[in-house]
Amino acid sequence: MKKIVFNKYNLIIGTVIIALIFALLTSEIYRHTLDDTKRDHQIQQLEMSKTVAKEINYLLDHIFNDMKFISNNAKTNEEKSNFPEYFLSTYEPSLVRSIFISDEQARISNLHGDPFPDWAKSQLKFFFKSNTVAGDTENYWISPVIREESVEENTDLYFLMFVPIIINPEKDYHSLSKYIVYFLSFNSLVERFIKPLRLGKSDFAWVMDGTGRLIYHPNHNEMLFRSISDTTSDCSSCHISFDVPRSMIKAEVPSVGEYEIIGDEPPKVMAYFPMDFNSQKWILVISTLLPEVTANLRDRFRLFFILGFVILGVIIFFSILIYYLNSKRIRAEEANRNLEQIQGFQEQLNQASKMASIGELVDTVAHEINTPAGIIAAHADAILLMNEPLNQITEPLNVIKKQTRRISDYTKRLLDYSQNMPFYPEPTDLESLINECIFLLNHRFRAKRLTVKKNIELNQKLVNVDRRQMEQVLINLLNNSVDAVESQGEIIISLKKITNGYFSEEDPKKEKILISIEDDGAGIPQENLTKIFKPFFSTKLNIKGTGLGLAISKAIISRHRGKIEVSSIPGEGTTFNIFLPLDDKGYKKEI
Repeated sequence: MKKIVFNKYNLIIGTVIIALIFALLTSEIYRHTLDDTKRDHQIQQLEMSKTVAKEINYLLDHIFNDMKFISNNAKTNEEKSNFPEYFLSTYEPSLVRSIFISDEQARISNLHGDPFPDWAKSQLKFFFKSNTVAGDTENYWISPVIREESVEENTDLYFLMFVPIIINPEKDYHSLSKYIVYFLSFNSLVERFIKPLRLGKSDFAWVMDGTGRLIYHPNHNEMLFRSISDTTSDCSSCHISFDVPRSMIKAEVPSVGEYEIIGDEPPKVMAYFPMDFNSQKWILVISTLLPEVTANLRDRFRLFFILGFVILGVIIFFSILIYYLNSKRIRAEEANRNLEQIQGFQEQLNQASKMASIGELVDTVAHEINTPAGIIAAHADAILLMNEPLNQITEPLNVIKKQTRRISDYTKRLLDYSQNMPFYPEPTDLESLINECIFLLNHRFRAKRLTVKKNIELNQKLVNVDRRQMEQVLINLLNNSVDAVESQGEIIISLKKITNGYFSEEDPKKEKILISIEDDGAGIPQENLTKIFKPFFSTKLNIKGTGLGLAISKAIISRHRGKIEVSSIPGEGTTFNIFLPLDDKGYKKEI
């Protein structure tokens, strides 16, 4: 297992990486925690606004039921009806200021409670003119929130509720000119339901109507009745934009959000609840300053940051300590590894030298064997040429001649293989070359009882290659297959012409030769596939491999402008594919 060198560069890089990871993790944790904190607060705001909206709707529905009762029991001479006075006594005086009957011209009759102010009559008349409410007694209508504009910065706000009066229930028509009208204090609704809304010190609620007018705000009375649709250049000094209020006006369901900064105020989180009436829409908003929401979170994370930096400092301290304690040991280990590598290279060089000596010995032995074999063959031929009858020994003499010729062929190929031949490509019959290689290694095939199959699909007989060097490549690969296959295994040699695969980037239609040697042996581990073509790399420790065979083979194939590839599955087998160009362009013959 490869050890990590622990030096000062690793220490610096590791420290920076740890610091960056800590900063990123802390940032992500803080962001997610902040989002969760804001979301929890907004959910509470939303529930509060929902509860208040229900209470306001319940109160207005209760008033509406009273108005329906008055409307259903009113007669032609409605001035004599005492129901308005009775119901007025059941409400808080600060909420219902007066109850009266009005026609579409704002002529008041049967008034109970406070006098209806003259400044409000124009608003009443305008509402009747701009809304068709007559005839529908199943709903009530609300006017816009109003105030006396003649009083500067007036904060006494009111609104009106209307229900048509049914004059004659026996007939199929309703009155088109009489209405029960309640004159209500909007300030009373605010005091009773909206002001108490508070989750923290900075919480406050405010209300906007469906036209974008601000109708209640605890901190900005000077902005009352100003609409986001009538903005001026002065508004830009405080408000970045009015996109959030516009989205609230369009909303049909309750939701949450955040504000842009207004003036010097910090950002805010909020929840809003739209309340829809027949003729009006109020948007109830609860806001909280963001610093208050995140105050406890910041305190907790301040402690978290301090603890994190302390841990980081301890890690750096122990890293430096380990570096100094292990520096000598690391240098000693590196020296030992270098010595082991040098010894390994020396052993490989010794083995290569030994194999070279063996090659020279093979050359000498082959010459020595070839000489007596030639003499034996010559004498056998001489005996066969005699005129005397040799019927009894003719067959043995033919056997002797055949076997001596076999010895001669074998030694001839062995001599050719051992010689250092120059690169000289020439037209070569690859099928014949494969057969010669099989012949040379036949003794190894028989020893392991291996089956060698050939799959020749090449019609073109001659291909330009260096015969001796290509023979060396094939023998190297076949030897490797024999070493990898157990007894009674199988080796398949394929030879065919293809137009895809290697070289396809240059010319997809370019023809090339594929020589494939496939075995069902032990296979090659995946981690060794990128190493087997390196010089002196060998896994044949038990049979003393030099580690040069595949490196030389790859160099020879590259010299032919080809490529050699390997694929292997451990336990199933290995396939070597040799791709050779079919033409001889670019070859440089070396004599």
